[in-house]
Amino acid sequence: MKNAGYHVNLDGIRAFLPGSHLGSDLPSAIDELKGMRVPFKILELSRRDKNLVVSHKQYLKDEEKKKRMALFENLEKGQVIEGTIRSVVDFGLFIDIGGFEGLVHRSEIAWKDLPVPPSQYKPKDKVKVMVIDFDKEKGKVSLSIKRLRPNPWDGISERYPAGTLVKGKVVSVTDFGAFVELEEDVEGLVHISELSWGYPENPKDVVHEGDEVEVVVLNCDEETHRISLSLRRTQRDPWEDGEAKYPVGQRIVGTVTKITDFGAFVKLEDGVEGLVHVSELDWGHIAHPRDVLKPGETVEVKVLSVDTKERRISLSIRELKDNPWRKFVQNYAIDQVIEGEITEIKDFGAFMKITDDVDGLIHVSEISDQRIATPKDVLTVGDKVQAKIIGINEEKKQVRLTMRNLFGPPEVPATREARAPRKPRSRKRPKERIDSAFLDGGGHESLSMRDLLSDAVVEDENTTE
Repeated sequence: MKNAGYHVNLDGIRAFLPGSHLGSDLPSAIDELKGMRVPFKILELSRRDKNLVVSHKQYLKDEEKKKRMALFENLEKGQVIEGTIRSVVDFGLFIDIGGFEGLVHRSEIAWKDLPVPPSQYKPKDKVKVMVIDFDKEKGKVSLSIKRLRPNPWDGISERYPAGTLVKGKVVSVTDFGAFVELEEDVEGLVHISELSWGYPENPKDVVHEGDEVEVVVLNCDEETHRISLSLRRTQRDPWEDGEAKYPVGQRIVGTVTKITDFGAFVKLEDGVEGLVHVSELDWGHIAHPRDVLKPGETVEVKVLSVDTKERRISLSIRELKDNPWRKFVQNYAIDQVIEGEITEIKDFGAFMKITDDVDGLIHVSEISDQRIATPKDVLTVGDKVQAKIIGINEEKKQVRLTMRNLFGPPEVPATREARAPRKPRSRKRPKERIDSAFLDGGGHESLSMRDLLSDAVVEDENTTE
């Protein structure tokens, strides 16, 4: 039995072969072993006890060591050997070079970077390799496949100077771009920003593996083995005649591609997008562009300005609508008391809907006669309130409102006439105060109702006197 052992006849001398020393190249069944002539190494010999122990396994190890020593004696750096692939692992190939295995690291398979050995290499395949290093003491041999041919990166900058138009094949597509093979083991990267004049979200929307493409060399670095390529520069730049194609005032249909806090981007053609600022979405107050637009929506816009150098186009949607301010100015006046719904609340005040297209701002100082920390202490969105118009700026499209003293200033007490005469005040209007919080938040000039009442009292006193 293999785990027990076997009796061996050594030319008339009986010996014992432990089952563990049978060796991996022999069958374990006694019927198959019987009669076979096998080489052994003597492990133990006792004449007194007539005990002789042999090993075929140890014999194989000794023979392998002899072969290895003979191999190392004949090895030379730069030597080319034909071997057989024994196994393929993530970090390289193990090659049998005559009873001993050497390693071809993946960095020595090709002149380009490889994450793993290519699938073309399979066990039992014959392959030529070059010896690049070996260590007799450690029993290691380093081999190379790529060094059997010249380094294609030598003189690469002369073959591919910047601006050269070349053809290649797309060999891989990643999230950040596409790699194009220009020659064996020489690949360049077309970054996603250089794939087209548009703004592709995925490189696979533009190219696929196996595509034959024409590209322009942007940069070639021989030392780092990197080549930057461009696909879009083989095409016409859509911004070249932007001012002619998109004159100011032109109406054009586009597609909303992106919505931000400050506006919406609209695609006019591949590679050309314009911005509709939030202030140009509608004549009324828009809290956020997503409230009126969504990506993918088709819209008509008007060109406000074009800057081909900076690749910017300003667009407007509200300019295509009737200006509600003309009608508003005709129907509303300062000191008019109106009713409306609170549509939005900010730290600096609250917006009230006056008409479908016009909102007014009630500054925090004009909400209550009592001092309040925030408009939310008094108001909530959806409240129906009354307010008085205290300012209309047609140029800035702004309306200022107040909820204080809606129906005029309080009556002057009768006892006032008995008071000692006061020094007349100058009729010159005091310099208007500007509330910085008001300007920052809503962009309105702040003239409170308190200021208007003060002026009214001055005029009344002068008239009385």
